[in-house]
Amino acid sequence: MGEMDAVRLNFNPQSLWALNAIIGLIMFGVALELKPRDFKAVFVTPKPVLIGLAAQFVLLPAFTFLLVLAIRPAPSIALGMMLVAACPGGNVSNFLTHYARGNTALSV
Repeated sequence: MGEMDAVRLNFNPQSLWALNAIIGLIMFGVALELKPRDFKAVFVTPKPVLIGLAAQFVLLPAFTFLLVLAIRPAPSIALGMMLVAACPGGNVSNFLTHYARGNTALSV
């Protein structure tokens, strides 16, 4: 077993509660800036949404799979790479989009 396979993450209930509270506050802060018209604009022009979904759920996992085949990491690392590639960005991407003055409604 390699060193990376021996790494263990331990979260106690208090730290998980704090993490959830912080993520909730970030999302609440982002949501304060959104208006219904922002979401209407997303539905009027669905092409960016469809491109983003295709990139997130099809292209990124496919490219990651090709990368795994090319570099041949340890199986645990390959599994981690595929899991990260298949998961959406989550709450942090919405915050970063808002911070960069991007289209937050499209990010949500």
